[in-house]
Amino acid sequence: MTPNERGNYLIAPLAVELGIWQGRYQNADLPWLRWWDAQGNLLLTGEERAEVERHKRETIVEKLRSLSPEQLDALGIDPKMLDENSEQ
Repeated sequence: MTPNERGNYLIAPLAVELGIWQGRYQNADLPWLRWWDAQGNLLLTGEERAEVERHKRETIVEKLRSLSPEQLDALGIDPKMLDENSEQ
């Protein structure tokens, strides 16, 4: 097989590419086999997806904390839900 312009190998029936990614995974900084979609976007591991979602949640909660109790009430949000201990 010949690699594409990104250096990955297209698996057309699955619309994915397989290639080498250099980075940190499971506490080891090594070259790893990773999957990309056919447009060249790295497909995230479950752990990576969870981290992205955690960051999104933290950003939303931070923005909500800046609102007044009246604004939160208008959105139907109980301010107690935004307490530090409730972020799980």
